Amino acid sequence: MKNFYIGLMSGTSRDSLDACLVNFDKGFQLIDTATIEFSKDYKRSEDQDFIGKEITKKSIEIVNFLRKKWPEKNIKAVAFPGQTISHTDEYSIQAGDPEEINMETSLPIYADFRNFDIARGGRGAPLVPEFHKYFFAKEGVSQLIFNIGGISNGTHLVGNTISEASDVGPGNCLLDLMAKNLNIGDFDKNGDTAAKGKSNIRLLNFLLEKLEHLAYPRADDISFYYEIFESSKNFQKTISSNDILCTLVELSALKIKDFHVYCNSPDIVYIHGGGIYNAFLMRRIKNLLGVSVETTEELIDSKFVEAAAFAYLAYKERAHLFK
Repeated sequence: MKNFYIGLMSGTSRDSLDACLVNFDKGFQLIDTATIEFSKDYKRSEDQDFIGKEITKKSIEIVNFLRKKWPEKNIKAVAFPGQTISHTDEYSIQAGDPEEINMETSLPIYADFRNFDIARGGRGAPLVPEFHKYFFAKEGVSQLIFNIGGISNGTHLVGNTISEASDVGPGNCLLDLMAKNLNIGDFDKNGDTAAKGKSNIRLLNFLLEKLEHLAYPRADDISFYYEIFESSKNFQKTISSNDILCTLVELSALKIKDFHVYCNSPDIVYIHGGGIYNAFLMRRIKNLLGVSVETTEELIDSKFVEAAAFAYLAYKERAHLFK
């Protein structure tokens, strides 16, 4: 019996829906990947009903695309993490209907991963560290794996053990919000606009002070970061747009550095997620950490690490099953 799974992922940035077809029969084998765009209003919508219907429809579409492309594969199940609406350590709200996806694809659907984890004593986020362990762990090696999505999270692996795993700070969320406010698009491409500015110490210190009470491990709600950014409006009035973006890049990079130091500054650091496409952010991280910092591209396509991670969690039955 082949262990083929389809993993899905739409992160907090809501940039697109990613999918991958994975075989776990003899270790990890990435068979194929696919990406589908959401409707133009999806990224910025606050209408939970619309979000739920959209991600359900798009999930059905992308699953059926992979099924038709690979009809000979015996696909055991789909991993559907949904779209995060809000998240706390006690309860997580995910938009999307796994029962409808099951009905329209005729495949078993693993879903509600976060509440499944919370019910078993976890925090429901981050969930990717289990896959980090499975994919990256090496005997006798200390390494850090960062996922920079809307929120950044990190996994410290010591040999075959997860030493630490936590959300660590804002990743792309505030940068994307500022890009939207400036009408330069959904994101600052390559960090080019931020790179033209200078980090503003007063604004940076204000934001850092708002985060200094946060401890590890933790699971962050993206709305918290939006709230602290909103509370800095008085500072922003006298600061150029380029400088604000540059300051937000510095904030994201510094929170990654904080976790790196917390984990005793491992010499090996891998990064995946949308943040790797922000060249300015990546340069700041490399400069601040002062160690080898690489993307996962040579090992696994960074864009699909999270989709693969949820396929792995489905394979390990770490979610509720709808069939």
